[in-house]
Amino acid sequence: MTNLINLQSNYPVLAEQDREWKGMLLEAVERFAAPSLRLPLFGGSVENRRLAAGWLGMPVERVFIGEAGHHGLIACVMGAGLVGKTVAVEALTYPWFVRQLQMLGCRVVPVALDAECMVPEALRAVCEREKVDAVYTMPSLHNPTAAVASLARREAMVAVAREFDLVMIEDAAYGFLLEQEPARYVTLAPERAFYVESLSKRVAPGLRTAFVVSPERFAVDTELALRVTTSGSSTLLASLGCAMAADGRLAAVIAAKRVEGEARRVKAVAMLEGLELLSAGNSWHVWVTLPEAGGLTAESVEAECERRGVLVTGAHWFTAPGAVVPRAVRVGLGGETEWARVEEGLRVFGEVVLG
Repeated sequence: MTNLINLQSNYPVLAEQDREWKGMLLEAVERFAAPSLRLPLFGGSVENRRLAAGWLGMPVERVFIGEAGHHGLIACVMGAGLVGKTVAVEALTYPWFVRQLQMLGCRVVPVALDAECMVPEALRAVCEREKVDAVYTMPSLHNPTAAVASLARREAMVAVAREFDLVMIEDAAYGFLLEQEPARYVTLAPERAFYVESLSKRVAPGLRTAFVVSPERFAVDTELALRVTTSGSSTLLASLGCAMAADGRLAAVIAAKRVEGEARRVKAVAMLEGLELLSAGNSWHVWVTLPEAGGLTAESVEAECERRGVLVTGAHWFTAPGAVVPRAVRVGLGGETEWARVEEGLRVFGEVVLG
């Protein structure tokens, strides 16, 4: 079947970006073509790291440039010496980081989560039971549940991490959508927390630039990890992204994506009235718990929606190894530029789930 309605993607792409993207790339070529001919410093150019550090409010010696969020996360694992070790993740989590860990020989341990992401007491129980080396979490608009950890929850998580000497990896893929984001782990526990922020969602998927913040003790090895995995990031694209952060254009794009995300979320929640939903302000995805009646499963709903021309993502994709698959589906609101197609997809999804 062709022309399927995509309710899988939660990449926030605005309609006007189709027109603007070519101009941005031409500007990058005009301004940064010459330096892009030369091999960059492996953690990013001095100027780009300075601009990124200013955007993040972090010391420049701890800030590095990577090639998108996936690359940044791999650099964190390698830079912290976690290859082959044990990493705790939420029982529902970003699946491709789990795959990264598995390919790096790491053991993945699931930890219970609630409406504020990972439960500190559950993490403590796991650490008391077995040796855990690190914890990975997405505390700001968690993927897939859209949960947000409060400051109190983050402080409790840091306490557990310090008690058991855990490295913390914060995936900030969606944090930019929060207008009032609680303090990040990299601020609350700078001695042990990594932070990864990508411009792929903040600007566009084609802008494969990530900002990586490392604890001071891991900075040298984090830069080495960036070197051995890519020999450095794209100077052309990184310079464009860092320039946008410095001159205010990045903040403007983020503000527009917050507005559009909230508008879509509100309309989606209204269309799915009667279902048990989790969502948060400005989120470009909604987590839907399936009704008890009807014997629906995440797999069956995903398959039936696809049969009817709509793509959604069942909970089995996000369930960490060893955790029970919940009866739930993530509905993405960023896969279609035109709202009319999103609306039609939501209508079909509602029919499949509610009958």
